[in-house]
Amino acid sequence: MLFILAGLSIHAIAQGFSPESKTRLQHVIDSFQNNPANPFVGGIAAAIKVDGLAFWQGTTGYAARNVDAQNNLLAGGTPFTGSALSRIYSITKTFTAPLVLELAKEGVFGLNDPISLYFPFDQVNPGLNRSVTIRQLLAHESGYSDYTDEFQLQVAVAFQPTHVWTPYETVSFVHQIAPPGTVRRYSSTNYIILGAIIEALTGKPVAQHYRERFFTPLALNSMYLGVREPQPAGSILAAPHDNLSPFNPVFQLTGQPTFPDAYTNVSQFPFTGIVSLAFTGGGLVSNVADVAQWGNALFTGKATSKETLDAMMNSIPPTPDQDGDYLGYGIWRSTRMSSTEEFIGHDGSAPGYRSVMFYQPEKKLTLVVLTNYHGADIYALARALYASVPEFLCGNQNKKEDKIQLCFNANTLCVDRGAAEGFIKKGAFLGDCESSLSRVVKQEVIEEQTITDLSVFPNPSTNKVSISFKVPVSGPFTLQVYDMIGKLVATLFNGIAEKGMIERINWNADKLPAGIYVSRLQIASGSIQRKIVLSR
Repeated sequence: MLFILAGLSIHAIAQGFSPESKTRLQHVIDSFQNNPANPFVGGIAAAIKVDGLAFWQGTTGYAARNVDAQNNLLAGGTPFTGSALSRIYSITKTFTAPLVLELAKEGVFGLNDPISLYFPFDQVNPGLNRSVTIRQLLAHESGYSDYTDEFQLQVAVAFQPTHVWTPYETVSFVHQIAPPGTVRRYSSTNYIILGAIIEALTGKPVAQHYRERFFTPLALNSMYLGVREPQPAGSILAAPHDNLSPFNPVFQLTGQPTFPDAYTNVSQFPFTGIVSLAFTGGGLVSNVADVAQWGNALFTGKATSKETLDAMMNSIPPTPDQDGDYLGYGIWRSTRMSSTEEFIGHDGSAPGYRSVMFYQPEKKLTLVVLTNYHGADIYALARALYASVPEFLCGNQNKKEDKIQLCFNANTLCVDRGAAEGFIKKGAFLGDCESSLSRVVKQEVIEEQTITDLSVFPNPSTNKVSISFKVPVSGPFTLQVYDMIGKLVATLFNGIAEKGMIERINWNADKLPAGIYVSRLQIASGSIQRKIVLSR
């Protein structure tokens, strides 16, 4: 098979990250997508944003897998692109909490007000304790059960998947499981009630509040509140991939299609009921770049007043809840990302989708992963991505974040954070130069076991080079060329290779100066490099 270099698309976009960093980050999501022990049925979108300095975004896999009439997976599907939308579920709470705090500051209600002043318990659910305050809802201290755990509600949704649930209908299924104020226990019910109170007291849909206060000022143009707002015209919403077979007995009773006992594309099951239930606790939809922009804006103080951000950060307690999370107002400090570094944010998990959005304060780094495969170990993926980010803080022990390490014109610099942006605009990237070079060149011996017969001819060459290789398994591959400081100079191909077939790519390098370059072939199981010598 013969490939000629042409205008080929790539999976990732980035600024401020070295070519090697971009390759490494893309390889992380590709390796999870294609893991034979737990392959992602759907796809992945990931993004990393370092405030004012760097941004990387990558995608892999499918926004929707093909299925047959019985909903069994078929080969192929619609690719997961950077513009594809995904349900972010409980990351929605990071919007609801600052909205509540801003409305309280404006006098719409008081944080210590009992919610019985604003919520009709007698008509909705007399069994719930009505002394709960708005502050206790924010802090998950109401003692109300999580509506997602209520089996009778789950069955009701299975029976009526297209019903649009009001928050009052949702709360009617909830139980009191602990006295108010005695324990912090995560419950999405708290944030559903907050949404109902906001709409009742302001006379305005919560979706409009989100849009006016957050979406429009921060240019979060892909975001909308599912069911309550229409999907933007021309956009693609990634389809849910999950195992719905436990509900087959209910589906059989109602005459609905049943599902195989496997993770598959379940978009034929209407998600109207599920999404309407989520409301202000989990109803938002977004692409990955906008979630990263939101996390960065929220935690760096660009999205709200300082008073609101301080209230959210100060609400994080010194002791964890039963899941090991340190629950605050709409956010938590998590040890799932790292046992040594601080991460603050939220995740989302409900039928068909998983999401994480976490912020590392010292680095001012926001990491986001969205996937439409509910069986994903999304924290393992997030940790692997973070481990692939180059170390770039170089200040003293007490103020590491004050200075940034950069590679600029093949020189490693340690500059004030305020000056780093200017260097990056001139082509610098985060991290030191030597580590990037060593990762490109020194891995050759370790990794060449995974790929066979990579050759470059002629070598040395004056301008035209032929690169050929065989791969051990069929699948996606990327062939790129770097200079000796680790800078990407050419992407020769990004596509599919067949097992055992000789692939050959012709490259015209006449526009590059003479010198030594490194060709790198990347597949899911590893990579291999070969030096290319250009002489004139």
